[in-house]
Amino acid sequence: MQLPVFIRETAEKLAADYRPTELKKISAAISDAYLNNKRDGSRLISSYVQATVYSLVRMPATFAAIFSALESATGGEGNFQSMLDAGAGTGAAYFAASELFGITSATLVERENSMLSVAKEFCKAGDLSPEFVKSDLSSFVPDRKYDLVTASYATNEMDKVSREQLLDKLLSATGKLLLIVEPGTPDAFALQKEIRQYMTKKGATLVAPCPCDAKCPLPENDWCHFSCRVERSRLHKFLKGGDAPYEDEKFTYSAFCTDGSLSPCKARVLRHPVTEKGRITLSVCTGDGTDELVLRKGDDGYKQARKLGAGDAFDRSLDA
Repeated sequence: MQLPVFIRETAEKLAADYRPTELKKISAAISDAYLNNKRDGSRLISSYVQATVYSLVRMPATFAAIFSALESATGGEGNFQSMLDAGAGTGAAYFAASELFGITSATLVERENSMLSVAKEFCKAGDLSPEFVKSDLSSFVPDRKYDLVTASYATNEMDKVSREQLLDKLLSATGKLLLIVEPGTPDAFALQKEIRQYMTKKGATLVAPCPCDAKCPLPENDWCHFSCRVERSRLHKFLKGGDAPYEDEKFTYSAFCTDGSLSPCKARVLRHPVTEKGRITLSVCTGDGTDELVLRKGDDGYKQARKLGAGDAFDRSLDA
């Protein structure tokens, strides 16, 4: 996946005001701060240069994860005109949704002035005009409904009471689809399961990635997560100390529908398909549990399976 041109060019422009060695030092400090995050709501990004570095080293992967989650949840289609992004950072979720759906109006909520300032630079370059709201998520109260509501890499930084209060507010503001994205770790997946149970009890319909809202069939030592790949710039590689021309981001997500416009798929591919001569093996999650499907050339669904990857929906009749 490539980032939109305006994001790539603006990131390079913002970085031009600083020495690369200075940016790399800040990048390492940010990485350490997130790695040692105590999840107590403390500020990890506070200055403009830190927000600039964040947009260089973290926003590409965040954009890719949210884009992939939205595409998987909706099939890349849907009439989403308005959007609320809670904990917007430098704007990754808004940019991803705009690329997919052509969002016409949006509210971006972020507590850090530095993040908002950088997000405004990207929006200016992309000819985008969202409403910016400086607010902590605990105090922000939506005053209207939006077609799409997103919260990415935010709920895992909150205690249970604060998280559920936020979820209540986000659900009340959702006109069609609510998307929660978190890192692809066992702890984040356990949190997603809690969120799914809480939201379905509140009346929301879980439409992705799960084929149903029943109890997760995965064993306790396993977790559901997906991966996306985003192209790296030369500066990105330098700042993160890597040579690969791409970065893989593992993520988990939950998508809830409130208006009946979306339905769960019949099965979700959990792992990369195993392709052998004349047959494909899919590890899938269904409404009844997990399963290994072996499709041979000529079978119903074989052609579809050849195009599938981990995280994709598989809608062939499982009884065929």
